[in-house]
Amino acid sequence: MANEQLNMNIAASTLKPIFADGTALVMRIKSFRNDKGEIEKDGQVEIIFLDMLKQQPVGEYVISRNTARELIDGLVQNLTNLEKELASGDLPRPPEVKTSGDPSYR
Repeated sequence: MANEQLNMNIAASTLKPIFADGTALVMRIKSFRNDKGEIEKDGQVEIIFLDMLKQQPVGEYVISRNTARELIDGLVQNLTNLEKELASGDLPRPPEVKTSGDPSYR
């Protein structure tokens, strides 16, 4: 049910697709000493999408490590399906929107 609602919201979205032909990746790491004097670290991944013709960033996203892992899995699956579709002689099927994991926080 939640995925159906998400698919409808994506289809009704007024966001305009932006072309990017380059990316830049940045690790954001913060560290601090806890009460015991031990160093604790946390980090995120920053993805910057670039328009190389204009030499400008067109989008910037900071995501958690878990979201980055889900993104990797989704990209691998999506590229595998895209390569199969491009190699086949059949008419393309309508795209299916796949989301990563459970979007709720616990």
